[in-house]
Amino acid sequence: MCKVDMLSSADVFVLLIVGCLVNSIICPPVTEKPAEAAEDHPDSNAEDVEYGLQYEKYLKEVVSVLESDETFRKKLEESNETDIKSGEIAKHLDFVGHGIRSKLDELKRKELDRLRSIMRLQSQFISGHGLPNSELLVQALEKERLLAHLDHSNPHSFEVSDLAKLIQRASKDLEDIDKKRRSEFKKYEMEKEVTRLEQLDKLDEKERAEAEKKFLEMEQKHGDHPKLHHPGNEAQLKEVWEESDGLNKEEFDPRTFFYLHDTNSDGVLDQSEIEALFQKELDKAYNPYLPEDDMTERYEEMNRMREHVMNEVDKNRDKMVSLDEFLESTKKEEFKKDEEWQTLDKEKVYSDSELEEFRKQYEQHVKQREIKEIIRDRVYNEENQYEKPVKVMEQRQNNINANDHHQRV
Repeated sequence: MCKVDMLSSADVFVLLIVGCLVNSIICPPVTEKPAEAAEDHPDSNAEDVEYGLQYEKYLKEVVSVLESDETFRKKLEESNETDIKSGEIAKHLDFVGHGIRSKLDELKRKELDRLRSIMRLQSQFISGHGLPNSELLVQALEKERLLAHLDHSNPHSFEVSDLAKLIQRASKDLEDIDKKRRSEFKKYEMEKEVTRLEQLDKLDEKERAEAEKKFLEMEQKHGDHPKLHHPGNEAQLKEVWEESDGLNKEEFDPRTFFYLHDTNSDGVLDQSEIEALFQKELDKAYNPYLPEDDMTERYEEMNRMREHVMNEVDKNRDKMVSLDEFLESTKKEEFKKDEEWQTLDKEKVYSDSELEEFRKQYEQHVKQREIKEIIRDRVYNEENQYEKPVKVMEQRQNNINANDHHQRV
């Protein structure tokens, strides 16, 4: 399986240059939108959450303002990976216009007001519930985390330090998101395998042989899919051009293709627009109606494809593909090659030692859960044993009281 590198350090500026992303990963309809529509509503998607960051709205608003300054945009294009990761690029904020700085000042004041409201509510919650002093430390740590993406020592203006903190915080958070996704997928695959092995252990020899045979047949069925084109190469894009766009393959034009799939007409292909190009390809190997195809693996496959294309085409590592980058990639010799894309099933995402360690942890977790269930059932039974005679006695007393009342009447 072709391995995809972990998130590169150059990706740290992603949220400072990413525009409003397309929400759906399903291949969008091929319709061109007038460029002026995006200009009329620059903040129409400002509240969309794509990365799950608590400061994402603020981040996108800063993006919108900075992108409107040509001087800063040019400095960004000229910056290298080290300048971006370190936040050194932030020093160019001093050269933007007064109007831009005023807008950034206002954004920062609004963000600080939002954060103060959050901290005030947290403080009220802790005080109102009489929580121990240890919670005060937690509150202090939470405050530090909430304010990590800006310079809260200066509440009045957006300075170089604010932009630097925003970049550095985005760097760490994006790396964490990427690592978490990979870690969760590996855990998912190991849990699936451990569960399968656990079921086999419960079977006799004949049943185990039949189960193993069925498992191998399912794997074979999944593997018997049409060849997948290498994502981003000529054959793959021409297939999208013909089958999704309904155009003649022989008339494929990279420039036209780019504009067709820049669905929000912002002049770049963002991550969601790139992912949309792979849906037809993914359909070849992952069918949601077939039991042998795993949709969680499809999602990870899509991420691998997107990461591969970004690594090959996105030369300035801003997690977007510009028209120039796209056209340049179509001129390379590799673009013409039609090598088969190796899907996830070609290689395990975990080692034997990792699986063994996970299995031990899994079995320990199951035992602890079983012990808790036994204790809970025992307590429940003991309570019932006590409650039953009490209820019987209460019923007898009620009957006696009823009879006495009837005799007196």
